[in-house]
Amino acid sequence: MIRAKINEIFCSVQGEGLYLGQKQIFVRFAGCNLACDYCDETKAMGSGNFSLQSPEQVIKKIKLLQKKENPEAVSLTGGEPLLQAVFIEKLMPMIKKTGLKIHLETNAVLFREFKKIAKMADVIAADIKLPSAIGNSLWSEHEEFLKIAPKKTFVKIIIASNSKLNEIQKAFDLVNKVFREMPVFIQPVTERISENGNKQVKRPNDRIICEIRSLALKQLYRFKILSQQHPIWGVK
Repeated sequence: MIRAKINEIFCSVQGEGLYLGQKQIFVRFAGCNLACDYCDETKAMGSGNFSLQSPEQVIKKIKLLQKKENPEAVSLTGGEPLLQAVFIEKLMPMIKKTGLKIHLETNAVLFREFKKIAKMADVIAADIKLPSAIGNSLWSEHEEFLKIAPKKTFVKIIIASNSKLNEIQKAFDLVNKVFREMPVFIQPVTERISENGNKQVKRPNDRIICEIRSLALKQLYRFKILSQQHPIWGVK
């Protein structure tokens, strides 16, 4: 029987991106293939912070929350959910039968795995990971990923005090190359002490944010600069 590493399943309000404010059921998968400085879900990275669950167990919990909370969508998030793409391929048709939309949150690197489930996802929230945050470049992987379902995808670019204008420019160029009308969310990082290296993660200063905005105004078809809202709201 196929099982996945599930960190938690809960209902809350989406605090980022294009569907900000939408009530969703979050299925958080454990494990990730990256280690971003600004990661805000390090508990999903821990080796013991999950339970092995079958698609039937997960859909049962989704249906219970759907009946109780009346959400609009299911967010498959992490960690990195596409590490468990075989499980997701089994789960997605079950979610479709509930009438809920499927919102996939991903670091947009595992394009081969994404191809298997792209048709069933309704919305893809795809991060473009800047080299300053992860220590290496993933431009080619991001490009292959974004080309698969561009009209269902919006991009998030998380910026911190160490983000470089030239890499942000490269992210803008990538979006325009793949599909110019793809919405882009430039997200100043939520400040924290990073558990990946125990260093402080700081947001960019106002001058840098203004420079990024000027670039975006000239080059992007559709964008917003928007920080995470759920820490402000005080919700999960």
